[in-house]
Amino acid sequence: MSLRFLKAVALGVALLSGCASQPTGPGEAPSNEAVMAVLGTVRALHHEADVFEGAGDFERASDAVRRILAMQYPRNMAEAEDLRADAYGRLAELALRRAAPDEALSLADTGLRDTHRESVLRARLMMVRGQSLGALADRAHAAADELGARRLREQAVEALEASIALNQRLLQRLADGGAP
Repeated sequence: MSLRFLKAVALGVALLSGCASQPTGPGEAPSNEAVMAVLGTVRALHHEADVFEGAGDFERASDAVRRILAMQYPRNMAEAEDLRADAYGRLAELALRRAAPDEALSLADTGLRDTHRESVLRARLMMVRGQSLGALADRAHAAADELGARRLREQAVEALEASIALNQRLLQRLADGGAP
């Protein structure tokens, strides 16, 4: 999902922009070249993470994605929130692959706090939150904590249902001819 999203953002920026210009005031958008440089860097970091993930090195894959969160984004870059939400989602998924559901939950929650726009990326964070809670429920069940497992399963389903509802709202907006 990350690579497709980044390609779509890059294409959208390229199609919607005219010639590159430098911002002259605090309210203006960054130059097209600055946005494309950020998108190129983020894309390369995701590719680097792909290489490490393919080798089963989830820690180094996570390190590559953390670099996306550590980047300095141009002021007023509209895509920055989405790039960060995508990175938090991928980090949480990598934590789940490392059997670290507590860390995955923390990353998903941080991403949700930092993401304010309704988007498929926010829905992804909700989904990963639900997966994390489900994994924690499994852990509680294995420890014979049935009450805790039941509570965590309920929270997992709530998070997954919130993800589904958000995606359905986005689909409805698109069907109605509006922007997601």
